[in-house]
Amino acid sequence: RYQCQYCSKRFSRPSSLRIHTYSHTGERPFKCSEEGCGRQFSVQSNMRRHLRVHRMGRMR
Repeated sequence: RYQCQYCSKRFSRPSSLRIHTYSHTGERPFKCSEEGCGRQFSVQSNMRRHLRVHRMGRMR
């Protein structure tokens, strides 16, 4: 198991620990690829969900 150095929470996968660590460091490595947007996210799935905003805007 992998343990968080900030709060001692344990994870079964290193990738889960890495994503959790972003909540402590404030790092947001996932950037919206839409030109001019500038939004950044600590969780990749949140960025994917955000991209729907741009897609829906184009459909109108």
